[in-house]
Amino acid sequence: MRAVLDVALQQLAKVGFERLSIPEVADLAGVNKTSIYRRWPSKAELVRDALDAAMNHAEQAPDTGELRGDLVELARNVASFAQSPAGAAIVRIMHAEGGNSELRALGNRAYREASKLGPWVVLNRAQARGELNSDANFSLVLFTIAGAIMHRVFVEQRDVPDEFLEQLVDLVLFGAVGKR
Repeated sequence: MRAVLDVALQQLAKVGFERLSIPEVADLAGVNKTSIYRRWPSKAELVRDALDAAMNHAEQAPDTGELRGDLVELARNVASFAQSPAGAAIVRIMHAEGGNSELRALGNRAYREASKLGPWVVLNRAQARGELNSDANFSLVLFTIAGAIMHRVFVEQRDVPDEFLEQLVDLVLFGAVGKR
C-alpha cells in the first residue's frame, strides 16, 4: 500500500486536500478504491498515514563525528525533502490550507512526531560532546536551518546547492560576526 500513500502525497501537492479524490488516488496507484476505503475509511485517515510515511526522513540522525558535519547532512535531508512531492504536499497542507483545522492538526502532529527524532539526536549528541552549550535552543537552531531552506525552495523557487547549506550551517553555528 506504499504506492497509495505516495500517490496520495503527490495528489495533495497537486490539488490539495479539498480536491483530493480517493477514487483518483486508487486509479493512479493501480488499486481498487474499495481496498483504500477498507484500510482508510476517510480521506483524513489516508492523509494522516501518508504524512507519517513522508516524515520518515526525519528519523535519520547523521553521525559525521562533529556538529557542523551533522547539521550539513540534516540540512541536505531537509532540502531533499522540501524539493520532493511529499515535501510539497506537507507545505501545502501546513500553509496554503492552514485554515482547515483538521489538516492543521494532522500536519502539526506529523511534524511534532518527526521533530523528536533525528535532529534532536544530533543536537543531544553534540551537547554531550561539548560542542553545544547546555542552554542551546535546539528548536531555534533547527527552525532557522529548515526555515531558510523552505524560503529558498518555496518562496525563491531556487535550488539548494551544498555551498548554500554549508554557509547556512556556519551562519547558525557562528553567527554573522563570527565566534566571540
